Amino acid sequence: MILRCLSFSILIFSLQVNNALAKNSSESFDKENKTNLVLPDPVRGFRQSSILDLVLIYQGGVHRVDWTIEEIRPYVVHNGQSNNKDWFFDGFLFLEFQDGNGYNYNPGYSGNKQARKQEWRWLADRLFENGKAIKALNTCIAEAKEELGEPSFKHKVVIGIPEPFLDQKDWGELNGEKLDFSKRNDRISACKWYINLLYKNFIESNLEHLELEGFYWVSEQMSTNEFITVEIGDYIRSKGQKFYWIPYYMSNGYSQWRDYGFDIAYLQPNYFFNKKINEERVRNACELAFTHNMGMEMEFDARALDGSKENYRDRLINYINTFKEQNVFKTSSIAYYEGGRGIYLFSQSSNPKDKEILDLLHSLIAERRDRILENLMYQQNFKTDKSIDEKIWTIVGNKNNVKFTDNGLEISSGGNITKINTRDKVALKYGRIELVAKIISKDKNTKIRLHLLPTEGKLGNWPASGELFLMCFDGINPAQIRVGANTDQMNENKGNIRESVLTWGTQYNQLHTFICEWDEKIITFYVDGMKVNIQEDLFDKQYANYSNFWPFNEEFYFEISISSDSIEPAICIESVKINK
Repeated sequence: MILRCLSFSILIFSLQVNNALAKNSSESFDKENKTNLVLPDPVRGFRQSSILDLVLIYQGGVHRVDWTIEEIRPYVVHNGQSNNKDWFFDGFLFLEFQDGNGYNYNPGYSGNKQARKQEWRWLADRLFENGKAIKALNTCIAEAKEELGEPSFKHKVVIGIPEPFLDQKDWGELNGEKLDFSKRNDRISACKWYINLLYKNFIESNLEHLELEGFYWVSEQMSTNEFITVEIGDYIRSKGQKFYWIPYYMSNGYSQWRDYGFDIAYLQPNYFFNKKINEERVRNACELAFTHNMGMEMEFDARALDGSKENYRDRLINYINTFKEQNVFKTSSIAYYEGGRGIYLFSQSSNPKDKEILDLLHSLIAERRDRILENLMYQQNFKTDKSIDEKIWTIVGNKNNVKFTDNGLEISSGGNITKINTRDKVALKYGRIELVAKIISKDKNTKIRLHLLPTEGKLGNWPASGELFLMCFDGINPAQIRVGANTDQMNENKGNIRESVLTWGTQYNQLHTFICEWDEKIITFYVDGMKVNIQEDLFDKQYANYSNFWPFNEEFYFEISISSDSIEPAICIESVKINK
């Protein structure tokens, strides 16, 4: 990429979270197991997308490899040292910055001419040449299915979009009008034209083994105030796709990726390329990505091969170890820069150390895919899938109180009570629940509960048989939510409940991510990636009243409950994911 091999100055970045916490220290208290917390700006935590592992494929320019079936096969199927074969990457980003004939597709390069409409069209056609690039990928997957069977996922493609040059006058015409890229609308029009061209090429190529997931902005920083990515992102989403971005470390605008119209952004650490940068860089990048709800990028190239004279192998190993330490493999979508041919060269190497590191990388990818996909019980994004699956959900109350909008599933009480739950349909004993939603009611009588309830009330009615609540909201105090658990012995009626009270001020009506991770001995709640409440089983199972303190070794179902005197929508659910 443009700035990967440049030396970056050490930049000091100071988060405001500590200041915010200090400022609100007077609000903090610990009384009868209650904790008052001040949330940082939403949303935190590593970003996840429908692509878990996205490998960058530099293709188009005549100076690149052709990416034939043989060249792309090691990215689709991993052949281990013991000759065991398995699926590798689930996402493929095709991108280019230069055509190799003297034209640039991005202002970040100097010394060449600015690509015109004819070079843009040439690049779009190159991506869909027979036997190469995207078509080769489709064929390779088809062949692999004959040997490995159907994968547990769909292979997805993301395609790069050239960035118009601000001063360019000779790009060409659209609809008989000569475009002038000093004009904002002309730059937007050129990008929309290119998106339409790529979309058309993809559909007409009949790529039955691939899905077009979205488009990628090739610039790695926001170098001008005249950015057009908001309009482009809206246009991409109108076609049912997503807008991707991978800014370099501490680049201009990296932390504001949402404001620029992107759906997901990955952060480049830029550690691999410069030995003057110490190993803390990868950890720092992970922390920044977590703070700003970004995915992470792993970076390496042929210099990581054991036989390389430059010997960068230890730097790749540091990425892997730090990603493990920071739970990147567990919770983040990851992009992989591998220098344009790195994975292929590792796969062709006869050196056992190269085989070993490629086996390790594959095992980490396969393990996280198995954990996330094969343990998946249910997942739905209500922004794109506007339907209620009656095999999963039951609506209690007036069905007209549940409706779909462009933002997701809106639920109102209709002036009474509305519940939507998985009772008698989906239940789990231990697992993970993740819900992305925003509260939209301004009515002080609105009450919202996102919670897990027992399938069988073996110990009696609520709260005796237990409850785990990811979020409890009361419109009387919209600046706060509660997170925690109710049991027979410790509950809100008795006033000794083990819960956390979170303060988010006026930010309650923004998107937030609520997570409950439930194991046999410990239950952890997160809001926007921040750990906010922990329930631990510290009770003696030999004690006769053990279940009265810890009733969470039974099956529970998930429920969204709304009550209000108002008929206005109370909450908008963007997505729900349930893993066993």
